[in-house]
Amino acid sequence: MTIYPTLIQNGRFITHEEAMIPVTTPALVGALGVYETILVRRGRYVALREHLERLLVSAAGAQLALAVDIESLSEWCEELAAANGPEGLVRVIAADLGQPQADVFLYQLTASSPSEAEYETGVTVVVYHGERTLPAVKSFNTLVPGLARKAAVAAGAHDALLVDRDGNITEGTNCNVFAVIGGVLMAPPAHTILAGTVMDQVIHLAAELELPFQRRTLPLAGVPRWDEAFLTSTRRGVLPICRIGEHDLGRPGHVTRQLMQAYRAWEEHELSA
Repeated sequence: MTIYPTLIQNGRFITHEEAMIPVTTPALVGALGVYETILVRRGRYVALREHLERLLVSAAGAQLALAVDIESLSEWCEELAAANGPEGLVRVIAADLGQPQADVFLYQLTASSPSEAEYETGVTVVVYHGERTLPAVKSFNTLVPGLARKAAVAAGAHDALLVDRDGNITEGTNCNVFAVIGGVLMAPPAHTILAGTVMDQVIHLAAELELPFQRRTLPLAGVPRWDEAFLTSTRRGVLPICRIGEHDLGRPGHVTRQLMQAYRAWEEHELSA
């Protein structure tokens, strides 16, 4: 991904050269920072407020004091996209640089999405045994997801599903996972994962479509019972899974296709409103 030339630090436009932090900062050594990545298309954001609300929740969970409110953060996001361009991913980070209040940086990257062929046939994922600390906080501590992503790349897979110490699948490296078993849509318990904005919207859409939904643990040993599965994230939307490790799920099923179409329609409405 390419980073656009204009960045923001605490509401002020800066250049790449100015966006520096000391190696001694708690944000680097202690992973004391949180972040969000938000999709912008045609100059409009998808679920901007929801992302920023989650940033504030993560900041509180990481005991970071912020000197900015959600309205100002929204304005900074709009200003950044206006300066750089109407398409991409905007990353908002709050970092402990050793001051009483965290510094807030924003930068914009080019966005890449899965291919239409991957949406049509699904993607392969592997499993990786490991779990994030404080899963409800979207923090800089991404060692486990980073190692899992390396394992996925080495295996030629799209991503990896994390498996916790109890043998349960929790989430992807930067995405959420859903399973369909016997026509019932299922997702891991809320307290065990970082719930994404796309995940929340998919659950809402499932209710509108009158699809049965349950939150429950998803044991790795139970994967052979899964009829369908898919990933959700900001850049993926709803992305079908066709294979988990050695277990073949086949092409996307009826529930996955319904939700994929419903989410695309909702996102398009958001961008056109």
